Amino acid sequence: MHSASASSPLPHHVDAVKLCQQGGHLSGSASFAQLHRLGDQLCHQNGQAQVDWQFSLDEQSRKVIHGTVTAVLPLVCQRCLEQVDVAVQADTSLALVWSDEQAAQLSRSLDPVLMENDVLDVLATVEDGLLLALPIVATHEKGVCEIGNSLKNFWRKHQRQRNPPIRFRCWQT
Repeated sequence: MHSASASSPLPHHVDAVKLCQQGGHLSGSASFAQLHRLGDQLCHQNGQAQVDWQFSLDEQSRKVIHGTVTAVLPLVCQRCLEQVDVAVQADTSLALVWSDEQAAQLSRSLDPVLMENDVLDVLATVEDGLLLALPIVATHEKGVCEIGNSLKNFWRKHQRQRNPPIRFRCWQT
């Protein structure tokens, strides 16, 4: 059974079948620098995700993983283009499967993880959860960034003119 403290680095790979059979627990952290697909979405790669997973066998003897992945992600605010820290939590209910047919038979409460062998790529699975938890559009809370108000004031000023700048003609509120 593998268990680490929440601040310990996660292993890259684990024997997921063995952990499920033993009722294992996995907790630790994954650096953003290790999560390359997620890194493309971040302002910087300083920081880490915290993982807390419980491995087990369910009532139908399926190998399952339940737990959470949490992180505060440094994203780009789509209003002001400055950094906005967004807290995300991915609640995971995963079932290990070895074929598309097994995946199709799962209930909606379980997400399939297609396995090639007994080894789970922990970092890729963590990264998948975080990517799915990303907001559609990252923004500061209303009233925090002033760029929206500045653009509205700019538009109002030019709206009084006979011919506003062409790039703003289509942006009328």
